[in-house]
Amino acid sequence: MFNEPSVTQPSGLKELCQQHLLQLQETLSDMRVAVVSTADGFPIAMVETTPQGARRATAMAAALNGLSQTLTKELATGQLEGTVLECQQGLILCRHVAMPKRALVILMVVDAGATYGHALWAIKQAAKDLSTALHAWVESKIE
Repeated sequence: MFNEPSVTQPSGLKELCQQHLLQLQETLSDMRVAVVSTADGFPIAMVETTPQGARRATAMAAALNGLSQTLTKELATGQLEGTVLECQQGLILCRHVAMPKRALVILMVVDAGATYGHALWAIKQAAKDLSTALHAWVESKIE
């Protein structure tokens, strides 16, 4: 995806994450908010929210991710991939992003009109693509 000549290579972690959030936004028109954060709640990139809103959302995403990981461990259901909250006015999706030496989290809120399966597929694909790009980015920094 990032090897295309028309796409500029991001210079830093924030730019890389922001680029993937914008691609997620293009994929899913019903998205209201999306953020990428560290697993401990530090905001890295955001779409459709203010910095203050992103800080609150990422803190809650970290807490949700931590609780979800504890549940999966206690119930012996394997490694956590993501969490979905079904709400009256939409969905809240939280997805683990594998990254060398640390974990990231994508949190996305979609309107009630969003197709459940499409939203789930979109965040799952975004997490996979971001993980792949992050691994390549880290490798390029090592060389």
